[in-house]
Amino acid sequence: MKRKTCYILPYLVFGVSALLPARAFTQTQPSQSGVSINHVQINRVRDSVRIAFDFNFDNLQLRSNRSLVLQPFFKGDGGDQWLPAVEVMGRRRYLYYLRNDLLSYAEKPYRVIKTGKDMQRQLPYAISLPYEPWMENASLYLGEDECGCGQVINMKQQPLAVADIAWHPALAYLAPKVETVKSRQLSGHAYLDFPVNKTEINPDYRRNPEELAKICATIDSVRSDNDVRIVQIHIKGYASPEGSYSSNARLAEGRTNALKQYLIDRYSLADTLFNIAFEPEDWQGFRKYVETSNLPDKEEIMQLIDSNEDIDVKERQIRARYPQSYRTLLEDCYPALRHSDYRIDYVIRGFNVDEAKQLIHTRPQNLSLNEMFAVAQTYQPGSDDFKHVFDVAVRLYPDSEVANLNAACALLEQGLTEQAKPYLDKSGNNPQAANARGVALLLQHHYDEALPLFEQALQGGVMEAKANLQILKKN
Repeated sequence: MKRKTCYILPYLVFGVSALLPARAFTQTQPSQSGVSINHVQINRVRDSVRIAFDFNFDNLQLRSNRSLVLQPFFKGDGGDQWLPAVEVMGRRRYLYYLRNDLLSYAEKPYRVIKTGKDMQRQLPYAISLPYEPWMENASLYLGEDECGCGQVINMKQQPLAVADIAWHPALAYLAPKVETVKSRQLSGHAYLDFPVNKTEINPDYRRNPEELAKICATIDSVRSDNDVRIVQIHIKGYASPEGSYSSNARLAEGRTNALKQYLIDRYSLADTLFNIAFEPEDWQGFRKYVETSNLPDKEEIMQLIDSNEDIDVKERQIRARYPQSYRTLLEDCYPALRHSDYRIDYVIRGFNVDEAKQLIHTRPQNLSLNEMFAVAQTYQPGSDDFKHVFDVAVRLYPDSEVANLNAACALLEQGLTEQAKPYLDKSGNNPQAANARGVALLLQHHYDEALPLFEQALQGGVMEAKANLQILKKN
């Protein structure tokens, strides 16, 4: 049967939900032959597409010696498919068909029916096709051949519905907890140089210009932001093990106070803003260095470090027993043990959504996870802006299960399952994460693996999982 396939016709577009049956015409207007179509449904079930509708022959007009071929056709961008035809025959034509086994349609039809008093007036039509991507927005047409010439005439093609069977699985985002006070910290280590037995800071001595600049840069980054208020500055000074413990205690305390006074003078800060501590000898850092070193006497020195000997005795024994290793310690280890650890505690004010939408591009570190989540709600799920917000959030809060879950969900909205996987791995074991992992498997066509995850999520109260189960379980 030769078919014309010119489809540039004016037609109505009817939306179809991916999770519900296709919205159908209540009843199409009868064609010239009197045939109308009811209850169009287009559904995707896993890897199949099911098309169903009803032929209505109440107004059919067909002469006894004629035949009418009803030819459904499914066409989308990048593909099309003819569906099995239904041939309706007048009484005399039907008798001819029975005697000669001759159809107007060269291929086996979906069904052959005969007009008459006992004719079935409502004929259900249903067929399942292997899913192909072009079907997601395909249109369903019906062509008619009344002349018996083997051609489906353009003017008789009737648009029935437009399918939208792309899956849009439901994802459950987690709203982060609201921070009533946004407390933050910045910390670092400074390695200041002092002349032997001195505690005064010389800003120009050896490495001091660079080391002091590190501390000042940290403080400046906070003080320059009008949305931030410093709450406290912590400084803890350490000395290295050489020399007596009492002498090192004096040096560690004096040098720590010297750094505090330097910052007070530079920034006109209140003395009460500082929290000061010191440790005369950094034996923890000393042990860590030796443990990871290649010193020839490594094991023996470790035993001395871990012994219960007096600290000064241990240091003298290391120096006396292992002079070659001790020289290495003096040059490579001890300088790093003379350091000042600092931490700046500060608070950031809260922001409304409009302010947060600006800061997400300029100073996102000032936003809480909840403020970023509020910004995301102003964008269309699946959009680039929506994804960007959650991408920023997970970069600033890489250890947060909530940030990782929401970043994974934003990627899954765009079908980016492989990119979502690292975040899913860090999303925890909450029901929302189970739902998201199920969605990732669903998009990868691992249906049987996705099913128990959706059931687990639903049991945990995630109602989005119910919609996803409908995708897998729909008949």
